[in-house]
Amino acid sequence: MNNTGSSLNQGWFKSATFRSAVWIIGVVILIASFINGVLLKHNDFRNHYKLGVSFLQGNPYMILDGKSVFSNYPVGRLMINTALALFPYRVARGVCWAASIIALLFSLKLWHQMAQNRRAVSNSVAFAAGALTIGIGVRWVVRDLDDCGLHILLLCVLTIAGWAVMRNKTILSGFLLAFAATYKVMPILFFPFLLYKRRWREAVWMLLFIAVLNLLLPVMFLGWQMTLDANRVFITKSREVIEESRADPLANSVDPPRHTNRNLRAAMARYLQTYRPGHELFIPHPDDVSEDEKVPNDARSHPLFLQFLDLSIPTTNLVISIILSVFAVLLAILFRHKWGNHPPAADLAVEWPVVMALSAILSPLCWGQHLVLVIPALFVPMRTILNEKTGRWRSVVVWIIAFFVLIPQREIFGRDLWLIIHSYKPETVAVLLCIVLVLTLPEKRTIPSTS
Repeated sequence: MNNTGSSLNQGWFKSATFRSAVWIIGVVILIASFINGVLLKHNDFRNHYKLGVSFLQGNPYMILDGKSVFSNYPVGRLMINTALALFPYRVARGVCWAASIIALLFSLKLWHQMAQNRRAVSNSVAFAAGALTIGIGVRWVVRDLDDCGLHILLLCVLTIAGWAVMRNKTILSGFLLAFAATYKVMPILFFPFLLYKRRWREAVWMLLFIAVLNLLLPVMFLGWQMTLDANRVFITKSREVIEESRADPLANSVDPPRHTNRNLRAAMARYLQTYRPGHELFIPHPDDVSEDEKVPNDARSHPLFLQFLDLSIPTTNLVISIILSVFAVLLAILFRHKWGNHPPAADLAVEWPVVMALSAILSPLCWGQHLVLVIPALFVPMRTILNEKTGRWRSVVVWIIAFFVLIPQREIFGRDLWLIIHSYKPETVAVLLCIVLVLTLPEKRTIPSTS
């Protein structure tokens, strides 16, 4: 029987009108995205294309002013970038953009299949949940499509990896997770997660394939010595990033502190520290800024730029470490059951999206396009919220998430006010709310409702 009562469950999303509107809006967005992302813009895609070209020429890291640039990427990622460099630049953008569109739709389809083991719904509900999820996260998706979907492709890889784990395809899951951790370092979080879930074989295969992708395969292009040297450059850079972040939650050794960084540690620091004139994150009163945009040492803060606690950097780091440790313990308690004790690894459908979301917001640099990894953590609970009565508070949380993600836009508020709003880290809060939604889903019910 299909329960009703949710503020979102009015049946409108099952209508032909809704489906038609979704496809029309989607086509319009894709046309604009193609023009913007494939024909006009460059963004980070150009950097990865150049890295691929450089790798093919036998130079794993480009040198600028005597220093290796982009050395925060593993050697294997530089090798993966060579797939882009095999095409002319604009053709590469088009191919990658098209692949990411297919990858996004395929990922949603797989997540629907995986979530059916936990909470079964009809196809019409799943379609509406996917449409609303993309609608809420449309800024993340569009921003990533400006980069031709580089992070949507990562989303797809991690999704297929979860599907493979659920179906006990050990070698495939290990390879895909290794590929993800090579493509973008933070998915390495899945390694301790697999160990905790006692999936030893997947964890071992993941480590083996990381070695293959970052040592054995690059040797074919670079030779042993250059491959080892390149890995040393990456390891040195990684240690530098870790040490700097331990010393200061805002430091990352790659980019100066920015209010638009959605990193979780930086978000917590925003409420624990006070930024004064001269700090990169201080936002001055407009009347105190000179015509040449210099900020005096006695400048007042912007009246809307409120600051809260004034803890020292060591104390801030300690508080953040305690909060993250408590969060880790809480997740350990919630994730304590071994997969496979009920319908095929049903709990994976709520646990895997959490690790994906954490892979985004725990990264030292987390920009809007990185948050496409949060899509499963919203899509999975959205299916249930639309399908049955789960408590009005869930609907309220969805509206809050939508408000935090969609409303604070530069086009609406202008750059200055937009920057102030983002200083309060609304999107990081939205991601945490997505995690809450997926972690508090009701117990399993695998009989689908009627469409």
